[in-house]
Amino acid sequence: MDCKEALAVCSDKNISIGITIWDLENGDRLLHIPTCSSPPHGLISLRNQYLVASQVQRTGSVSGGVIFSWPLSKHQATLRSYLLESTGPLSCTRDGTFLACGATSGNIHVWEVTSGRLLKNWSAHHTSICCMVLSSDDSFLISGSADGSIAVWSMISLLAEGNCDCLTSIVSMSKDHTGAITGLLPASTNSSSNFISSSLDGTCKVWNMLSGNLIKTKAFPLPITAIVLDLLEEILFCGSENGAIFLNKFDAGLLNDPFSSPCGEQIVLNGHQ
Repeated sequence: MDCKEALAVCSDKNISIGITIWDLENGDRLLHIPTCSSPPHGLISLRNQYLVASQVQRTGSVSGGVIFSWPLSKHQATLRSYLLESTGPLSCTRDGTFLACGATSGNIHVWEVTSGRLLKNWSAHHTSICCMVLSSDDSFLISGSADGSIAVWSMISLLAEGNCDCLTSIVSMSKDHTGAITGLLPASTNSSSNFISSSLDGTCKVWNMLSGNLIKTKAFPLPITAIVLDLLEEILFCGSENGAIFLNKFDAGLLNDPFSSPCGEQIVLNGHQ
């Protein structure tokens, strides 16, 4: 994950590995936080000042899950938030005001960061939540689960006072992906209403988050485990199960075919084992 332009942060679900922060310009290791076990999409930057990580396991914990927060300049965890269920992916608004966490039960929790107040807790999916992301303008929360379903939630409804029993998603995509969702990317430069999803079924899909319409599907020969766009949102990098990385030109504004291959052929980066 990226937390600052000149920093790179990496975590692992193995509690003995912890979190490491590097300087991207010279490769120096700046900080290491031990005994942290973060699941995929479970480590985020808050206001570019804090690291927030959900925990896969926490030995001796009396609750089902825990979220740790660290200032970037210290080793010690300054805030611990305990939940009654196992935690998973995290997402926060750009200003760091609100934090969302997905659980293995399919529930989503939303907090106000400054007060620590839990604003909403509801059943969002029938299976474990694998990843979550906010739209580029923080208006919508997009969640993906282990059964391949995707849901889009209005942040206005999540932050409103009232019973969450009647909370429903704006749109739900539940029949197109046949494997667990491994990545969600909102488009910001070309079309702010579109987003990309990746799955273990070996496909990436482009959706319109307001209508739920599927715009395009790109199939790969291997399960896709991670996706990322370059800063200009022109190249989509798709990491696969065996370590190969597929490159595709991307334009979410082109409704007929947002995917294309550079030079007319598929470019694959090999090297990871």
